[in-house]
Amino acid sequence: MEFHRRRFMILSMTAASSPFLTRLSALAQEGTPPAEASPSADDPLGLNRFGPVQGSKAYKLAFFQPYPTNEFWQRLQKAAEDRAAADGVTLDVIALGTTEVADQVAQMEAAVAQKYDGLILGTINAAGIVPGVEAANNANIPVLAVDTAPAGGKLINLSQTDNVTASATAGKFIADKIAGSGKVLNLQGDMGNQTAQARNEGFHKAIAEHPDIKVIDQSAHWTQEEGLSITENVLTSDPDIKAIFGANDPAALGALQAVKSAGRTDIVIVGFDGNPSAFEAVKAGDLAADIAQFPPRMGAFGVDLMVRHLNGETIPELVDTGTATVTSDNVDQFLAAASS
Repeated sequence: MEFHRRRFMILSMTAASSPFLTRLSALAQEGTPPAEASPSADDPLGLNRFGPVQGSKAYKLAFFQPYPTNEFWQRLQKAAEDRAAADGVTLDVIALGTTEVADQVAQMEAAVAQKYDGLILGTINAAGIVPGVEAANNANIPVLAVDTAPAGGKLINLSQTDNVTASATAGKFIADKIAGSGKVLNLQGDMGNQTAQARNEGFHKAIAEHPDIKVIDQSAHWTQEEGLSITENVLTSDPDIKAIFGANDPAALGALQAVKSAGRTDIVIVGFDGNPSAFEAVKAGDLAADIAQFPPRMGAFGVDLMVRHLNGETIPELVDTGTATVTSDNVDQFLAAASS
């Protein structure tokens, strides 16, 4: 599977309406045994779709961790580490200590020199990471990406959320809550990132159906600090704002801090990630909703699919890891699943 464009839309699958009740559609091709795809009491997060699976030998894998202090990425990493242990393979976590994609490229090049059997990539910048992917390609080391597609190079698999469809769901939710009229702050991710572009696209696609909604676009670069500061400024410049969409949970929680400090209780806030901290805010009535991803699936699927590939099996090129809309009506289920 090759990626040559900055923007990539994964083929849409049926989104999960509940982690307990919905069986995810499968993209598995011939050669990959159909693993349990449906969440169950023993597997409430639905992690066992492709494994556990034992490696034909003791493979050595590397996981490139782009945001080591981010709750979403910490959960993804833990699931990957747990699954590597179950699969009997070694997984070295190579965490990025800066915000520079050149440093992550250097990490990938070093991993190539160390002759890892496979690389699982979480990238900080879709365009900038391409030389690292190509270095692995040239060394015939397979690369699998989680969450974000690089803009070029060859992958054996991409496991991510259908971000366009999921963020469109957020846009529709907000439009309904504000009766199709008013100002909405869109706290974008880092717009050099394929995931941020896709979430922005889906959100605007939904809002475009409501000409009386005015969107204020500001990039919070995935951080709670910028979500806070941007929202503080917008509450001053546009006090009639009705809703806020955070392209990830930290941005939404930063916005929540600003809204609370301003003494406002009339603003609809929707996050995107599915982190327990956001679920708690939904339960408290502070967030109207959270678009939940399943980062543990990305971590577990990434390891299992890499092991299957190294074992010589055919694996799916694309896997949609699913989303769900979490509100006060179902938040307790998601909190229970997250703590399992």
